[in-house]
Amino acid sequence: MDLHFTIVAVLACFIINVEALFPKDQSIDLVFPPRSRRSATGLPDGHLRPLGWQRKPQGKVIEQSEEMDAETFWTDHVQPKVPLVLRDGYNQSSEIFTTWDDNYLKSQYGDIMVDVTTKRPGSIIEPQVMKLKKFLKRYNLEDWYLVSPVPDEMLHAIPMVRSLMCGTFEKFLQEVEIWMSSGGTSTKLHYDPDHNMHCLVSGRKDFILYSKEHADIFDFEHDEMEGRGESKIDPEMVNMFEHPKIARTPWTWTTLKPGDCIFIPAGHLHQVRSYGRSLSFSTLWTPQDTFNSTGCEEVKNVTDCSTAEQHYFVWKLEDGQRIVNRENFTTDPEIFRHHLYSLLRDDIKLYRERFFTYYEKVRDEESKEKKMTPHAAFRQIDLKKRNYITGEEIAKLAPKLIERVVKKFIRPGHAAEREQSHRDEL
Repeated sequence: MDLHFTIVAVLACFIINVEALFPKDQSIDLVFPPRSRRSATGLPDGHLRPLGWQRKPQGKVIEQSEEMDAETFWTDHVQPKVPLVLRDGYNQSSEIFTTWDDNYLKSQYGDIMVDVTTKRPGSIIEPQVMKLKKFLKRYNLEDWYLVSPVPDEMLHAIPMVRSLMCGTFEKFLQEVEIWMSSGGTSTKLHYDPDHNMHCLVSGRKDFILYSKEHADIFDFEHDEMEGRGESKIDPEMVNMFEHPKIARTPWTWTTLKPGDCIFIPAGHLHQVRSYGRSLSFSTLWTPQDTFNSTGCEEVKNVTDCSTAEQHYFVWKLEDGQRIVNRENFTTDPEIFRHHLYSLLRDDIKLYRERFFTYYEKVRDEESKEKKMTPHAAFRQIDLKKRNYITGEEIAKLAPKLIERVVKKFIRPGHAAEREQSHRDEL
């Protein structure tokens, strides 16, 4: 009996391991939106089916096939937070489109450290840092997907959508992210704190979108400090007895093909399904109440779109970790004021807790050694001592105060000189 049990256990382990290494389905020819039918069983329509089966969509996301200037984009879509699909929305002759197959990525960027997330049924495991070549060798076999800021070495290959190259959009760029997966993957229904221009390079992506006013119907958990939220409902198996209102909630949809982009406004609920070898990138920028069109007239006359390498982003990737971009901090402390605006987004108040998270990522090692606390740093800018500051108060912070906070709390002493000295010695 013991021998029999041992043999069965060994075979079970072998089968499990074989299944774990089985290549994923790369097919991209699926029907979407689903052709939902009335239930003949007496069960609610779409019960225990994926999100989207519960009722027919209201229609497609608005599409645009012609290039849109920044001011029109702001007036028609960004300010009113109306999603938009740009068909052939970016330069398909760029390097990311023409040469970024797996072999090229391994040979050119394989030693770069990236943040890889493991997805399991019903949960997401904490990400792990690994070399890009390791991810590329196994992502077709493992439950891995890549989502992280684009490494500096790869930014030159990421084209910018022309509408984002000027004015308020260009000034408040947050980060550019790379997304990569293999086989069918799906996200939870969620919303993000920043505006998002998501562009597909290869594979296929289906989007389901709901207005944020419907968040309560989907049992959302809200992270007020980070400004994001996620539904607790399993999007692959919706229980309609527990959530009957979904059958009456309107939604829109779109399918992206390579070369297409979708604008998803901050706060807009969306769920995404990816198929095949899916490679895409997102350009994120901070919501603002008003639009400044500085430089937009010049952009209209530019024949070649710029790349992400030519623009400043608040966040970057360093040794596989997402960190605050401290480039030019010592020579231009006003960048700190820009970061405060980025943290505020389109909220009325920037509470200290959101600042604390940012501060832990932006301060250097000397600041940590000297135990410069986030409380002490925030007290310098919270002049009215209310545990929050407003956009108007950020604008009025004296340049000398901004400079003092940067030098003392973020990069204290002569850190820049020491770093330059260190580089000179190498």
